[in-house]
Parts: sequence; C-alpha cells; structure tokens
Amino acid sequence: MEPLVSVGKAQDYDIARLKENIYKRIEDIGGFRAIVGRSDKVLIKPNLLMSAAPEKAVVTHPAFVEAVASLIIDHGAGVFIGDSPPLGNLNKVLAKSGYDDFMRKMNIQSCPFTRKRSLDCCDGRVFRRLELAEEIFEFDKIINLPKLKTHTQMGLTIAVKNLFGTVVGTDKASWHLRAGKNIDHFATVLVQILEQVRPAVSIVDGILGMEGNGPNNGAPRFIGLVAAGVDAVALDAVLASLVNFPPDMMRTCVIGQELGLGVSDLSRITRVGDGLDEFPITDFRQAKSVTMAWNLSYWNPLRRFLENHMITRPMIDHTLCKKCGICMTHCPPSAIFEKNGTFKIDRKKCISCFCCQELCGNDAVRVLEPVMGRVLSRISR
Repeated sequence: MEPLVSVGKAQDYDIARLKENIYKRIEDIGGFRAIVGRSDKVLIKPNLLMSAAPEKAVVTHPAFVEAVASLIIDHGAGVFIGDSPPLGNLNKVLAKSGYDDFMRKMNIQSCPFTRKRSLDCCDGRVFRRLELAEEIFEFDKIINLPKLKTHTQMGLTIAVKNLFGTVVGTDKASWHLRAGKNIDHFATVLVQILEQVRPAVSIVDGILGMEGNGPNNGAPRFIGLVAAGVDAVALDAVLASLVNFPPDMMRTCVIGQELGLGVSDLSRITRVGDGLDEFPITDFRQAKSVTMAWNLSYWNPLRRFLENHMITRPMIDHTLCKKCGICMTHCPPSAIFEKNGTFKIDRKKCISCFCCQELCGNDAVRVLEPVMGRVLSRISR
C-alpha cells in the first residue's frame, strides 16, 4: 500500500486556523481515531534543541504544539511533552521557548528523558543494540512534531532526525563519535531509532522553517507548510522535494527504504492536501555542505588531502566567542581545546559532526567549506 502524505498551506500560527489545518492533514491520512484512542496516554515529541524564541525557528513553534495538544485532548487522550535537549534542563527549555503558558492552561505535564532502556535490534542491522529513553515506552502513542530545518551534517532535520531526541543526554555525542565522518552510519542510527520508537504520526511545523547552516545558526525562512504522515521516511522525502533538496542526499530516506522502514521513492508516495504549484522553493538555501562518507580502506595520505580540501569543517570565530566552553565540553571526539585563552580545533581529531556549531548560542562556530568542496557542490547540483 502506498504511504499517504498530506501537505497543506499555512500563513501564520493562529491557533484556530492551525487546529483546522492540522485536523485536515490528519483526516487526509485516516483521521485521529485511527491514530489516538480515547483515554490513551500520549507523548508529544517536539524539536527542543535548545532554549530559543519561536521567531528564531530553532524549536517547534509553541502555538503548533498547542494546536496539536488541543486536538488530542479533544479526542479524549491525555498529553505529555517530552524531549532530551542536548543543552539545558527540559523544563527551562520549555519555559524559555514559550511553552509554559499553554502547558499551564491545559494542565500538560513535561516528561524529561532521563532513564535508559537497552534495546536489541533485528538481525542484520548495523547496530545491534540501542539505548533510548525508558520514558517513551511508558506511553500508548508517540506524536512526533519536528521543525523543518536545514542541518549541517544531515542536510535536513525533519521527522526521522527529530527522534534522535529520544537518546538521553550526552549519549547523543557518543553516537556522533561512533558514526564518525560516515554520514550513512549516522543515518543508519537514526533509522534504527525510528524502527524502535515508531511514532503513531509525524506532523511537521513547516510554517516558519530554517535555511542555511541549521539547525541552530541558520536563518528563519517562511515556507508556509503543515504536513503529516504515518510513514516518517515518506514524509521527509516529500518535504525535501518541496524545498528542492536532492532525494539521494537525504540519507535517512535512502537507508530507511533500503531497510524496509518507509518509502522514499516519490513515485510510490501519494501526496494529498493542497495544490502546491509554487513549490519547490528553488532558492531555498541548503547548509554549505554535507560531510562526505570516507572509505577508510584507501591510501591515508590521499584521504587526508581530500578531507582537508573538500570536506566542510567547523571554524571558531574568536571575535564572537564568549568562551563559555560548551563546544569543548560537548565535542564527541574531544577535538576542541583551550590555548592561551582561546578555543582551537584539532583537525586530526575533528569528525565534522558539527555538534559545536549546533550547540553554540553565540553564532561563533562557523562552517568552513574549502574551495574544492564548493566547486564539487555546484557541479553535483
């Protein structure tokens, strides 16, 4: 059976209009009764990367989450909001990101992810075991609410990538380290997490998205879309096509289809909802580049030359650095060190995971794309 993805236009975050829009998206793919049962205990998983004002497009907009929560409550289910932000306490992130008022008004509790459950994966999987938040398995349904944003390492972060938040705290850094510079390894981790979590539905906040060097330091961009699907891989594939992102660059989509966990082939996906004649957005700015996956079997000097001259890497802008040390503390391979009062990056250790850029709240970690990499990117488009 072909997966259904519903996409609708949206002009703003007015709650009444949002509820109507989201309700239509869910009706298009089978209706709320097929997704949420009366008296279900439902976990909403937004993108709560860090404390950020809604207009910065870093987190799932609080009005979007409020609209979804209201619809779930209208259908007789109980709602909790959970995540494991890599920086900061969940309740502080919720408060500083504008969630507190509606959560208090609707009597919605937060659910920080703090405990771990070890999970054995299917035979034939690259990673035989995962550790995810114990809390997510205490709910009847999980509703995935990603933000449509660019991502320096993965290209885009939408439905599949948003579930990386079910990895507890600093374990996220260890997965970046294990995957190293191989994008497909990290994409496989994300797809295997999808296999374990299996959200009942993913509903994407694509009204105010982010372009450029996301997921934190990019630029807000009005996109004007709300989208929903049960198949997270198919949903990501459709949205990637609408922002003119090359399908084969969405490695979570490619690997998700290869592992039988979703469909990324657009010819096999049924898109319903509004007409979208003005899409794709041809001038949507992607992240400068995506880290290349290197085969470690070839000649090391050649590999080092290509990495130095082609691979995008982080660079610290010392004029903007506040010397908070967050980049150094959270660097998976411990490639950042302090010398003479400034932070520096050890290129030999750096795996270009861009955790430093993702977590810097001062826009002090820039993305450096070598000339050869820029030329290659233009040729490949």
